[in-house]
Amino acid sequence: MRRPAYDRPSRVSVDPPLGRLDSPLHGRDDLIDEIMHPAADGEQPSVHILCGMGGSGKSHVALEIARRARADGRTVWWVQAGRLNSGMREVVSQLGASESQVDQAWAGMISATDLVWRYLNQAQQPWLLIFDSVDEPGTLGPTDGVLADGTGWLRRPEAEDGMVLVTTRDGNRATWGTWSILHQVRPLDADAGAQVLIDRAGAQAGGLDDARELARELGGLPLALRAAGNYLRSVNASKVWRGSSTITTFANYRTAVQRRFRSPRDAADVDLDESLGLEIVREVDDISLDLLARRQLQQSRPLLNVLACLSISPVPYEVVLKPAILAGSPLFEGLTARQRVRVLEGIGDLALVDFDVQEDVTDPAFAHVLSLHPLVHAMFRDRDEVREQIAEYHGVVMKLLLAATEGQSPDDSAVWANWDVLVPHLVEAVREYLVPQRQKHDPETVRRALELTRLTARYLIAIGLPGSAFDILDPIVRGCAAYDHDLDRPQVLALRHELGRTWLERNQPEMADRVLRDVIADRTRVLGSDDPDTLASRHKLTKAIMAQRQWPEAESELRQIVAAEGQVRGPEHWDTMIVRHSLALAVLAQHRAPEAEEMLHAILEVRYRLWPLNQPETWQARHTLARCMQEQGRLAEAEAELRATLATVEPRHADRSEVLAIRATLAVVLLLDGQVDAAIGVYERLLADRRRLLGDTHLDTLQVEHALRRLRDGD
Repeated sequence: MRRPAYDRPSRVSVDPPLGRLDSPLHGRDDLIDEIMHPAADGEQPSVHILCGMGGSGKSHVALEIARRARADGRTVWWVQAGRLNSGMREVVSQLGASESQVDQAWAGMISATDLVWRYLNQAQQPWLLIFDSVDEPGTLGPTDGVLADGTGWLRRPEAEDGMVLVTTRDGNRATWGTWSILHQVRPLDADAGAQVLIDRAGAQAGGLDDARELARELGGLPLALRAAGNYLRSVNASKVWRGSSTITTFANYRTAVQRRFRSPRDAADVDLDESLGLEIVREVDDISLDLLARRQLQQSRPLLNVLACLSISPVPYEVVLKPAILAGSPLFEGLTARQRVRVLEGIGDLALVDFDVQEDVTDPAFAHVLSLHPLVHAMFRDRDEVREQIAEYHGVVMKLLLAATEGQSPDDSAVWANWDVLVPHLVEAVREYLVPQRQKHDPETVRRALELTRLTARYLIAIGLPGSAFDILDPIVRGCAAYDHDLDRPQVLALRHELGRTWLERNQPEMADRVLRDVIADRTRVLGSDDPDTLASRHKLTKAIMAQRQWPEAESELRQIVAAEGQVRGPEHWDTMIVRHSLALAVLAQHRAPEAEEMLHAILEVRYRLWPLNQPETWQARHTLARCMQEQGRLAEAEAELRATLATVEPRHADRSEVLAIRATLAVVLLLDGQVDAAIGVYERLLADRRRLLGDTHLDTLQVEHALRRLRDGD
């Protein structure tokens, strides 16, 4: 008996919603061609998985493929994951299955999935079946197996002209079976992103260059680009004037995003109520978090919050996200190492983070990194739950970062590649915690933050960036009262010492002299005159004295420090050897080259015996030895020593200031030895490098340029 029409299940549309394609699709042609026109060699793939983070434009790519496929004569069905059963019922009905067959299948009397696929595989016309927004892949699998078995709603077509396309956040290769091809839908590049913005906002919002900059700021995320463009179009089209501060252009929208998401969380000028039209991005992120919670990965949320408290730079997750430290926080109570791996895999599968390997980092623990998309980073950083528990998040971040620096001396060039990866996160964390004038700081968190500041400053000074070190140190030292510290606290004294070093390294010895004398007076009073830290400040003061060419005073002080260091740390301690080299320099500066040379041979005997050759301190000692030889007229020996020293420099250290100084001395030695052409060659290469590193107007660049000009003019 035929069922009355009113008693039949309502039918849903499985037509692709092409009306959503309200503007051209930019930056996806290569991806679409890869799916629609695969390489002719080998078996043609017929099941394609478009995976990527929420908002990356997967559905828009699928719609464009649907449009082109329909134009090519294919039958196209669009089945929304949330209406899977009703959608597939409509598909099989359109393929010609009888009403009784369909009723039996959906009543459980026969297999509905088998029925649909029997008709799909027998179809006479080329077809394309699209499953959209399948964020829970298991819904496409069989009831008695897993999706990869290929016996559920998702299967590999037997028909040559059949093709299946799935859009999903889940990029786990194992989920989809070896018979599926995964295609990552990445954020757009700046050019394509700019076109999206211009299409949406119109020309009144600004030019191509400003649109590119805004696209970069939004990380090329199509959802955010469309939201920003729609926001600007709406504001510019409104007949109601909203005031002179209204955001109407790409440029001031970008400024607003930076102010909103990059300013300290308690900055007074950040308007937290200004939506910028980006609420939809937060909603999409919430969907990802809900998916993770349903997969028993609830700790994904606090872990993403921790990552958002770090820099946007790649995070060496193995050394930073230590399970034992995380588990000690109320935010991650009971977290195990295995659970941390599952959480990382989960947020990676949903493309909330990307995993990568840094090629120039040899330590695998630091080489393996993850990155958050810039807008995901900004959105999580801005969440209310982070603001409400900011003390807990600051506390765990400082513990994690301090633990990550263990065994990584900032003065050891062998681990500088590791520091390159860590430093952006250290800078972000300490500035975010210490610089704002908070009502209350936790003493233990402050202690860790100050130690991280000191280590970071030492590293920046060691690699030749004293200006960057000053920028970090100065506001923290000046604001120490805000976190209940005074200038006499040992930790603050350590920062003041490093601040004095920044003045010295920036060629301002008078300021360094003044700062370091104050530090020495306070360290002597608090720690004692022979404390290692006091001796370190005394040594840096002698550097400032030498920079002011007061050689006898420097020599007298250095001899006292060498004697004290020998008693406190030992005659062959690393720091003692550095002070002995400074003493040799002071002696050489007073034209006592034979005496200085004897001292340097003794220093290098220890260095060759205890430490590798390829260290800056060893290069510097050998450089000074070559200058002793030069001053005594032994130019061939000086040249040989300089060249042998340069041969120990690894390529990654070739731009260090110590290496450039050695090359400059080599040019002088060659010139004194009458090797004019060779000297010109060294000067030419040195000038090119100094221009590249320091600029055309830097004093060191101008000195080399002047020497080279005189040589070429025959003076």
